[in-house]
Amino acid sequence: MKQTHSAPTTQGLDLVDVRLRLGRWYDEHARALPWREDVSAYHVLLSEIILQQTRVDQGMAYYHRFTERFPTVQDLAAASEDEVLLLWQGLGYYSRGRNLRRAAQIIVSDFGGEIPRTPEGLSRLPGVGPYTRGAILSFAYNLPYPTVDGNVFRVLSRLFGTTDPIDTTQGARLYWALAEALLDTTHPSRHNQAVIELGALCCTPRRPNCTECPIAPHCLAHRAGIEEELPIKQGKTKVLPRFMYYFLVRLPHASGSEGLLIRRRGAGDIWQGLYELPLIETGEAGITVEELTAHPAFCELLATLERPTFHPTPIATHAHRLSHRQIQATLFLLEAEGIRSTSTYLSIPTEERTAYAFPVLIERLLAKAK
Repeated sequence: MKQTHSAPTTQGLDLVDVRLRLGRWYDEHARALPWREDVSAYHVLLSEIILQQTRVDQGMAYYHRFTERFPTVQDLAAASEDEVLLLWQGLGYYSRGRNLRRAAQIIVSDFGGEIPRTPEGLSRLPGVGPYTRGAILSFAYNLPYPTVDGNVFRVLSRLFGTTDPIDTTQGARLYWALAEALLDTTHPSRHNQAVIELGALCCTPRRPNCTECPIAPHCLAHRAGIEEELPIKQGKTKVLPRFMYYFLVRLPHASGSEGLLIRRRGAGDIWQGLYELPLIETGEAGITVEELTAHPAFCELLATLERPTFHPTPIATHAHRLSHRQIQATLFLLEAEGIRSTSTYLSIPTEERTAYAFPVLIERLLAKAK
């Protein structure tokens, strides 16, 4: 059943004219994007998961990588997690990549390889929330379902002059109801993409180009001169510091070349399932080199190595910002003659490092270390 809400106040706007203007504008100004040119539910699913919290220009290369490597949902379902995460490397929010693979597996096992055409079926896919459900149903199947992302929030807030915060449960319900009231049920695919495109190209967060906006004559925020004040957010996420001390452990490898130690990150934290160098983290306060070398985790690391030599001068540092964390990372060099068999680390040839998916933070530290 279609998601419904109590009817919102539409401020007497001529919604029929707004829909017509949006459609004409989209036909003339829509960007040529690959998932629009070769429309399929799989391509829509792939593009929408990739573009969650990712700019189109950044996500485009990843979309091409995935469609070339996994041309069908069956190919993606058969891939290993490491294969998917390696292709995902650099996009961030790696749970999206894991969810994408798991969704493909469910599509193949439970739906015969066909992406569901109902909200109930799509709700069974991990990583597919209300926005992505609406996108698949309308973009791929041209079914009359609204969809609301950051661009749509902005367009709706300005068009209807709505000051309800977009980051509250009550506000989200209102904006979904407005999107449903505005929806062109005859052309839902074109309409939803038009609103998103308007927010991306014209109704931008700062300095919106109202002179080129097709619905500016109807926009209540434009009439009141408050375009840049909307939409309103109730509060911002507090950004907390984290201090991470990595160790580039160089040692001989059985292959005859130089090796290094890595391990896979566990569940319950950022970068779950990716690989990393040996790490000591101290939370919200940094420590000195003396305190670091006295840390129990440092002593455990040394105990796994044969004849280790620690170099106390950092070989690289890097500040890395996530949406809710500010990470200060430091990289030290450790040299050893071997690794004990009881070690929890994996020793790999240095030249094979690119076969493992690492967080961008580690890639940047290693690039600086060179």
